Amino acid sequence: MNKELALKEYGLSDKEIKVYLELLPLGSINLQEIAKRIDLPRTTIYNTLNYLQHKGLVSKIIIKGVTYFDATEPEKLIEDISQKKELLLKSLPELKSLKSIIKKNSKAEIYEGTRGLSTILSDIFKIKQEVCYFGSYSLSVEILKHQPDHFRLIRLERKIPAKIVIDPFNEPSFKTKEYKKITKMKFLPSLKDFPCMIFIYGDKVAIYTLKNDLVGIIIENSEVASAMKIIFEMYWRMAK
Repeated sequence: MNKELALKEYGLSDKEIKVYLELLPLGSINLQEIAKRIDLPRTTIYNTLNYLQHKGLVSKIIIKGVTYFDATEPEKLIEDISQKKELLLKSLPELKSLKSIIKKNSKAEIYEGTRGLSTILSDIFKIKQEVCYFGSYSLSVEILKHQPDHFRLIRLERKIPAKIVIDPFNEPSFKTKEYKKITKMKFLPSLKDFPCMIFIYGDKVAIYTLKNDLVGIIIENSEVASAMKIIFEMYWRMAK
């Protein structure tokens, strides 16, 4: 990571980065000299120096009526981050308690792309109880490549039981003793072109698309979860 990007991630603006980096190797210098080196209006430079001083990254001293500015050591950046982290860690229990006292209402969260899909699958694994899901396994493999295998391996590792309805698919691992021990599975040919996978777990329903853009949603609502479970059981009775 280059220095400009690092400072931007720290939270400095482009002007602050420009002024700070110019000032860093110079030691104490007055505004007039700084203005000669930086292609910015003098008032902008002065305001930026004040912002940097407020953040503790620039110090100033007045000698014989002339104000000199000096960049503080770069270690100051690390000290600030450490202090902020320490304050947040001390406040974390209180912040979490505020979150927990909020009445748990229905909510829906939308995710996009493969990273969003990973978030959805991770959420499913948080609830260590049976997960029911249905959809097109062949489309999942085609669109998501290794993700279905990854999901299956983690589920087996964590011993999370599943009840599944998918289109017929020749996957050798479906026949293993380890898989059958915690998995109830049926096949339904009409799901071959089903455009999404639907998971029901706890009071949640997770859905992600298998056509066009990869989009997923997690719905947390007991009524919705119950309704989707009824639909799942309909597919289960139809499947073989």
